[in-house]
Amino acid sequence: MLQTTITLDDIAAFKHKVLVWANRFPIFLVLDSNNYQNDKYSKYEWELFVDAIESVTPSENYFESFAAFQTASKEIIVGFFDYECKNEIFKLPVQHHDASSFPKCFFFRSRYRFSLKGNTLTINRNYAEAFEMMEQINNQEIEKSVVANQILFREQTPHAEYINNVNELRQCIENGDFYEINYCTEVTAENVTINPVCAFIKLMESSAAPFSSFLKYREHYVVCASPERFLCKRGKKLISQPIKGTMRRGSDDKEDEQLKQELLHSEKERAENVMIVDLVRNDLTPYAIPGSIKVEELFGIHTFKTVHQMISTVSCELQHEANAIAAMRNAFPMGSMTGAPKFEVIKKIQQIEQKSRGLFSGTIGYFDTDGDFDFNVLIRTIFYDEESKAIVIKSGSAITYDSEPQAEYEELALKRKVLLSVLNGRLTD
Repeated sequence: MLQTTITLDDIAAFKHKVLVWANRFPIFLVLDSNNYQNDKYSKYEWELFVDAIESVTPSENYFESFAAFQTASKEIIVGFFDYECKNEIFKLPVQHHDASSFPKCFFFRSRYRFSLKGNTLTINRNYAEAFEMMEQINNQEIEKSVVANQILFREQTPHAEYINNVNELRQCIENGDFYEINYCTEVTAENVTINPVCAFIKLMESSAAPFSSFLKYREHYVVCASPERFLCKRGKKLISQPIKGTMRRGSDDKEDEQLKQELLHSEKERAENVMIVDLVRNDLTPYAIPGSIKVEELFGIHTFKTVHQMISTVSCELQHEANAIAAMRNAFPMGSMTGAPKFEVIKKIQQIEQKSRGLFSGTIGYFDTDGDFDFNVLIRTIFYDEESKAIVIKSGSAITYDSEPQAEYEELALKRKVLLSVLNGRLTD
């Protein structure tokens, strides 16, 4: 395999400059684990895939088309599944127009691949080509400004309407329609210009999450600091790590520990988490060896730069490795972003949210030549359309009968706080 290895002196400067260089191409994708130490299943530290030389963009049969493309490819492929792929899985009609202009599914094999492990960079080129590329990259100017002026965002679901909707969902739960539902809203800004490369660099500085990604698809950007894994395959083993439970960081070590304990012992958060764990176990069952499904960690409290999260880990052994993509399809969309029972809540989500989620609560990831894969949950994400100059930030929370509407509203604000900060943004009055 053609490759060149280089030792870097300044990793941070390289990461910034290589993205400025990559931005000349119509398509690239960064997958960044941010050296997160509390993840025994992580396989790659930092990967950049630039320029699509082969790709698949199916308009139907999304997972089957992906499977065929993956089988034919001799190299690692990367890409995404839009949340709305669920309509095909659950035989649901398309109810809301998706204004994001991303396809429902897109995977590609890249011309250039940059891999970082520590300060060692590997490029899939011979020495002469790699040296020439590095010279171009080192000559790039580091861009510093994300946005020139403060950006004003507007809530698409006003506060009073949100409160009414949460109360409606609680009534549905009391009526026995479902047990838990993830309800999402969005804030938007129009006629704004940002530097997406700087936005990603700044977001990684302030919210270094283990399943972060930065995607350019023509004029459209995804700037993501996700803390959540959807599904991972290692050999014959599948791993899912749903998040349910969020708590802010404390102002000092004492308060931080108090808040962690408050999250750990919250009856509401534990009830939400265990319901999604049961849903994930059910999703994995059809393709698992009987008796192999395990809850490796229940109610684990994981700490990130801006929040504490309650994360559980569910795993199983595949009956046949050939069923890996079918198992992914069966688990999609992820239970943490839908609820239980899944089919009922998906129908209600379509009705109450009134907009397509698009890529939000979809997934970005890779499938490599070992047959392993790893896909995130697309949350804590800025969506930017360079052509229309529009920004969308979506966030959601799990609604149960015990939910307090105002507390859920404040949880949404906590989840988008760092994203607004990166963009020098605030909500309009």
